[in-house]
Amino acid sequence: MAVWIEVLMKSKYVILSLYIFFWVKALILNSSSVSYTMPDIFQKSDMLKGARHTIKDYCRLIWEDLQLQEINIYANYSLDQVEQENPQVQPGGVWAPEKCVSFQHVAIIIPYRDRLFHLIHLLRRLHPLLRRQHIEYQVFVLEQAGGTPFNRGMLMNIGVKESAKLGKFDCFIFHDVDLLPEHDRNIYMCDNNLRHLASAIDEMRYHVMFENYAGGVVALTESNFKKINGYPNIYWGWGNEDDDFSARAKITELRLTRPPEYIGRYKMVKHMKAERSSH
Repeated sequence: MAVWIEVLMKSKYVILSLYIFFWVKALILNSSSVSYTMPDIFQKSDMLKGARHTIKDYCRLIWEDLQLQEINIYANYSLDQVEQENPQVQPGGVWAPEKCVSFQHVAIIIPYRDRLFHLIHLLRRLHPLLRRQHIEYQVFVLEQAGGTPFNRGMLMNIGVKESAKLGKFDCFIFHDVDLLPEHDRNIYMCDNNLRHLASAIDEMRYHVMFENYAGGVVALTESNFKKINGYPNIYWGWGNEDDDFSARAKITELRLTRPPEYIGRYKMVKHMKAERSSH
């Protein structure tokens, strides 16, 4: 009997040791594929390889003008008010700096249905932020019709395909309609990786849910979007498409980058949670 007890005790320690080993291994593997980078990477010379203009032609970010903003998620605004506050924005949600060349031509892809209050808040926040960052951009709102469950991934893919009919975009920002960026230094451009802009959401106590989370607001170049074959089309209902998207990036060895949490801050505009996808 004493022999069996000793064997069981040894087995217990072996199992515990294996558990710790695999936990540490998973932590190291995840951390090696995720990195936090400062927004000034977008003005470094290696980001301009193959650029069509000289460095002096490009817009320079004025960091003093890019500050943390106070966001009121309960205020009531109208689309007319947003339009009046942003007379520089052209029909179709288009704007470009006049005195310099934007580092990238950016498409903002917003999947949407029955969230007008949220959309107005987002547009009111995005237009001045993008102008302060001197980014040439166009906003695309992809609205799903009918009463079928929401398919966020399919709307993202449609947004990329339809935007190509209107111009050549260097960078795609996939943006949930209920997330409002708090810090102007959270630069809305793509790096050479999968850029997760929403690194700190108030609903999540300003932390990411898990290390390889890539939901909410992400930035990806056209070539990298094609490399991972875009978003999945199979998920009807809330959730899962983000996890699938993140897995695709990892399989193709695409690194996940984020701004520091004090910069990648977002306020979530409150709403009823949709039913999660059954897939």
